[in-house]
Amino acid sequence: MTPKKALCIHSFSTMGRSSTAVIAPALAAKGIQPVMLPTVVLSTHYGGFGPVAKQDMTEFCKGALEHYRQIGATFDCVFSGFLSSKEQMDIIKDAYTLTEKGLKLCDPVMADHGKLYSSITDELVEGFKELCRHADLITPNPTEALILLGREYTQDVFTREEASEIARSLGKMYADVIITGTKFVDGSVACTGYDKEKDEVFFIELNYIPASYPGTGDLFGGCLAAFTLDGADLKTACEKTARFIEKVVAYTYESGDDTKYGVHIEPMLKYLTD
Repeated sequence: MTPKKALCIHSFSTMGRSSTAVIAPALAAKGIQPVMLPTVVLSTHYGGFGPVAKQDMTEFCKGALEHYRQIGATFDCVFSGFLSSKEQMDIIKDAYTLTEKGLKLCDPVMADHGKLYSSITDELVEGFKELCRHADLITPNPTEALILLGREYTQDVFTREEASEIARSLGKMYADVIITGTKFVDGSVACTGYDKEKDEVFFIELNYIPASYPGTGDLFGGCLAAFTLDGADLKTACEKTARFIEKVVAYTYESGDDTKYGVHIEPMLKYLTD
């Protein structure tokens, strides 16, 4: 049987396990062909390595999509992440035309911990809102969830009732939702989801580990796409993704490795095939 194909439009860091470096192996481990379209090539990700070498790939992305169209390529999923310009957002909308009934997953990479990233302008915020309206599934963190709703976004800890209302509001406005890493007033952490078809809010509890690794959000999105393409419903896909991420983070934490190099995905891929 021909493997499903996922078009992943993300940054590519040549060192440090983030973006395409973790997305591609996760998809491949689940039997899905990753087609990687880099929006920018970086010597490392931005998390702790100092000034990076970088090359914008906007024109390449345009050319690649035109080539895909000429050869009649179609995709079972279009998965987008870090974008640096309105022009790149237009590329994502163009890519959506290459998947008729496939999964359109948008990770609106804009902010974290109550602050916008330095590269994010008001134009890009509005662009992400538009992209999310075209998507089937969005995966904001809590800060990004509030930004998408046009609300004050410095809040970092929530009640279950607040998280439920935010997820439902996002779902009504945009698409199916998984809000990653919601911290609650009782000290617990969970993914907060909203399934539009079922009109259901759900929580997937997480075993919190006191360390932050670049690329875990990218890995989360890649695994979520993989389990969804494998036929799981939204809640089940989120549950399976969360359990895998926990294993990878725990293994990496126990290694004592410098966090800026990201999670040790290489020896853990076998758990995606269980």
